[in-house]
Amino acid sequence: MSDLASIYANDAFGSWQPDASTFDVTRYLPSYAGFLIQEEIKNLEKVLNPTRPFLAIVAGAKYDTKIEPLKKLYQRVDHLILGGVMYNTFLCAKYGVSIAGVPEEDIDLAEELVHLDKGKNKIVELPLLVESENFGERKKGKTKTVAVKNFSKGDRYKYILDADPDSFHDNHILDIINSAKTILVNAVMGLIPQFREGSKALYKAVDGNKQALKLYGGGDTIQGLKNLCPGVYLKGLDNPDCYYFTGGGTVLKALEEGSPFKIKPVERLLKR
Repeated sequence: MSDLASIYANDAFGSWQPDASTFDVTRYLPSYAGFLIQEEIKNLEKVLNPTRPFLAIVAGAKYDTKIEPLKKLYQRVDHLILGGVMYNTFLCAKYGVSIAGVPEEDIDLAEELVHLDKGKNKIVELPLLVESENFGERKKGKTKTVAVKNFSKGDRYKYILDADPDSFHDNHILDIINSAKTILVNAVMGLIPQFREGSKALYKAVDGNKQALKLYGGGDTIQGLKNLCPGVYLKGLDNPDCYYFTGGGTVLKALEEGSPFKIKPVERLLKR
């Protein structure tokens, strides 16, 4: 690979793992950070040292790979909103309920986050969720809204595949979103494309805060914003108080490490 070039510039912010094309090649060529990576690192500092109150909104389909970054993020935020399978897993651990598709081993991991939040109440619970009898399909009469306040130990639920959009019309949720000075959004709330109303309501609610620095992380999040709220997305392109990261996983990895300069490919560039 190194025989193809005279110098190497890494501009792949989304590729944080030390692979051949981001790490090993630097042993053989003079190596530098590209303009994009420099810009991403500059904005990562705004996540690591945010203007407060700092609100993070994180959702995803996996919990086991996100627990360590989540715990580190939890220490930095004033409020944290979870969505997707990550939120389902947290609810199972906190309330002792069973939700289809959430494995027991992930619930055990989520108990760490429940324990961390005891007495602090940084985690803001979305009050209404969408339950479906079918995974990935939205069929009439097969979905319904469930309220978290009604959860009782031992309850069993089918697939919870979205946040009900009314969760983002809740006064408590809106107060937290609107009072934030820095907002990190690394979230698609529902199982796209059938369950998209929660994400759409989230993006509109965040857009309603006109004072905050808004940082959107990751390809799925940006694609969701672009498809569901194109006007909000386009407005953000010209807004100096809005930034779109190209790698959500890299943002979480930087939070886990406590610095963008501890991400292996970036660390390697500094040494070279």
